[in-house]
Amino acid sequence: MSFAKRQLLPGEKIIVLAHQHPLVLFRAVLLNLLALVLLAGLSAISGRAWFLVFCLAPLAYFFWEFLAWKSREYILTDRRVVKQEGVFSVSSFDTPLDKINNVFHQQSFVGRLLKYGEVGLETASEMGITALEFLSRPVDFKNSIVRQRELYRAGPGTAATPPGIPQLIEDLDSLRNRNIITAEEFEEKKKALLEKL
Repeated sequence: MSFAKRQLLPGEKIIVLAHQHPLVLFRAVLLNLLALVLLAGLSAISGRAWFLVFCLAPLAYFFWEFLAWKSREYILTDRRVVKQEGVFSVSSFDTPLDKINNVFHQQSFVGRLLKYGEVGLETASEMGITALEFLSRPVDFKNSIVRQRELYRAGPGTAATPPGIPQLIEDLDSLRNRNIITAEEFEEKKKALLEKL
């Protein structure tokens, strides 16, 4: 069960729910390919197909890594930023928006090409900086945090004011790019928003 179902406070809304870039699964995929090639070669040389049974261990490793990746969530709500992870035992770290002093992002050259990077939250707490690593579309996530933090600090009247139609279309486009909504849903909602102009 995701964060949205369990930990939302009364009246709290999710703005962005993000995951790490799928590239974090590269090592598990590579291990499976190497094991398959090696074991298939051993099976062909020896004439015994039972060697392929040993592929189960790398497959189990990949399945575990996939579950860990799927359960690692980075959530921005209208009140806080949450980093949550864990398959069986879950841990989460919350940072209220009004306690965030600085937000930064870092991307390597490869990260810019593949659209992943790190977003850091600097707070006044003892922990100092909280890093959200290998995040997909880190600049979008950072900008969402900054925008939401300013709305939160401006007060409840401002935070409750809905964004303008161009901003809503931009947000919908972001959801479409992250495959949260389909292209058809995007066009339908965009058309409805444009009719309100």
